Amino acid sequence: MEEVRFSSLSEQKTKKVKKLRKGRVALIISFIIFLVLDIFLVIEYKARGVDAVGYQLMEKVNDAFESGSNIISSIWEPELEQDNNFTSVLIVGIDSRHVEFDGTEFINTQPENQAGTRNTDTIMQVIYDHSSGKLYMVSIPRDMGVDVEKDCLEFHGSIHWVYDKSQAANCPGGGVQTLIETSEGVTGVKVQYYAFITLDAFVEIINAVGDLNEEGERGIWIDIAEEVHELYPIDPSGWERVYFPEGYQFLTSEEALKFARSRRASSDFVRAKRQQKVIEAVKNRIMSSDTLTNPKKLYSLLKAFKENILFSEPTVDEIRAGINLARDLDTSEITNIVLDPELGGHEVYINKQPHDRLTAQYYMVPTHWRECPGDEFCRVQDFIQKIIKYPDVYEEEAVIYAYATSYDSSWKADFSDSNYQSFKNNGLPLTLNESKYIAKINVNSNIVIYDFSQGAKSSTLEELKNHLNAEVKDGSEAPSIRLNNEDIAIIVNSQ
Repeated sequence: MEEVRFSSLSEQKTKKVKKLRKGRVALIISFIIFLVLDIFLVIEYKARGVDAVGYQLMEKVNDAFESGSNIISSIWEPELEQDNNFTSVLIVGIDSRHVEFDGTEFINTQPENQAGTRNTDTIMQVIYDHSSGKLYMVSIPRDMGVDVEKDCLEFHGSIHWVYDKSQAANCPGGGVQTLIETSEGVTGVKVQYYAFITLDAFVEIINAVGDLNEEGERGIWIDIAEEVHELYPIDPSGWERVYFPEGYQFLTSEEALKFARSRRASSDFVRAKRQQKVIEAVKNRIMSSDTLTNPKKLYSLLKAFKENILFSEPTVDEIRAGINLARDLDTSEITNIVLDPELGGHEVYINKQPHDRLTAQYYMVPTHWRECPGDEFCRVQDFIQKIIKYPDVYEEEAVIYAYATSYDSSWKADFSDSNYQSFKNNGLPLTLNESKYIAKINVNSNIVIYDFSQGAKSSTLEELKNHLNAEVKDGSEAPSIRLNNEDIAIIVNSQ
């Protein structure tokens, strides 16, 4: 009999507020850069004391923050590693149940194939576009089906097993390198840096920088769009019921962990979105406190996390470049992407069971896996590049329906117009729905766009106008064609 416990947030911790703008996620790169700065300083200081380069750098950084000067321009202009103008960091959350970290790897303390044996429950790739100065966070669900074909390991299944199995197989670079390569194969963007973080570190971070509530508890405030009823795993077995009401709420570090990790009553995709909310809240707390503006305090904070985090070691130049980047980044320019079956429309790019790829036990697969043998996520990668090129269109999430004005020879809605077909296959990062019903309206051109959003989807409208070379009209001119409460209607006249 599974043990079930119950916990919930008290009403005193809840405030109703307007929904925060979607798609704004953590400035996680700043955390990683300062984290690696900490490790570098510790090693240098132990080796050379106050004469260490790291110690002197810390003093210079502290002075620069306090005086408002730019340390980068005063010394030299370093750069982060990049590929095709992208710098990315792979952030991996390790399930630390029955796992110990020895400073170089995560070691199982329980038999293989049991819960908590080095599973990577959270996989996020943070991408910085040097050409636009924007950040993108891509969440890869733990049950994404992948293929690993190496001399050391052949594996076909969920990505959350890749680290553990590669580590056990003694693959070159261990589980870290194999998971990096596998993640790159999903997103199509090279990884330059990585950080593998245990759940213990997650709790410690919140305890270190969190706010205090009236009861003196340390935690963070999170805006929850809708109430959450979930089950959280507890040791040695069983589940704890957890409940989070809608609204702006104070979560202790333990409650935040449960909010971010629980998925049994929902899905991995919903959990990924909650995880990004928690990371955003932690970032906001760091930015709103004096932690980020006081490197000595940040140094003391991050030093406590070394026992739980495995990360790529940077050069001094990269540390300096990271500090410069973290200070200049605008958090309003961060776009959130979850690779779930609703990406670009229902199962347009990601297909979950039942699906047509039966060669292994995949829960989710790329819908177009047959098109690119050996690079099965090719169309997913293309869509990610569209998001990077048109982030405002993606974030507006406009509901769009296309209506034909006639039927074809098989009595289906006729969308054969070549301009429309070209746009459909190579267009924008949006969900395009084609109605089976005919729009009974006379138009004088091949394509006409009607706006029912009252201009709220301005970026999408502008790009549709340019891509389709079509006129945009106010929806009030043709209210009868709005059959699906859409924001935008595209009328296609293929005759």
